Amino acid sequence: MSSLAELTVSGDEDSRAALVAWIHVKREKLETYLGRVVSRRRRWLNLTVITGTLAAALTAAPALGGKPVADWLTVTLGLSSPAWRLLCAAAMICSLTATITTQLMKSHSVEEHVSQAQSARARLEMLEFGLSSREFELAAAAEVCLQCIKDTAFIDEL
Repeated sequence: MSSLAELTVSGDEDSRAALVAWIHVKREKLETYLGRVVSRRRRWLNLTVITGTLAAALTAAPALGGKPVADWLTVTLGLSSPAWRLLCAAAMICSLTATITTQLMKSHSVEEHVSQAQSARARLEMLEFGLSSREFELAAAAEVCLQCIKDTAFIDEL
């Protein structure tokens, strides 16, 4: 079943079976979406934490050790310019990476979309079970399906 609109809500077995089939397809789409996006979200979160921590660590050595540590690093690494410049440049790159990653997550509404998709997946699972066990009326089930379509419209836009 490709479209919920194609169902007839007459209460017969064919309509119930068609709605269950539609729910199954929608749940598969949600699983695919969540598998992809949750993995990306985890990578982005890890990148944010790691680069933010590196930025702090890179600035800590010259900040806490002062000129003697910076001079020691310059000599040890055989640099032609002061080590603090290299450390600050690396810290800036790490900080920019953490900031950009955080803003990407916010601008793509990743957390909100994951939450909505997980909620819709749970509602559809409950609905599929309820329809199969005859706990739900077809008309009420169709309303829940319509709400799930509305709540997960962002998935079809991707």
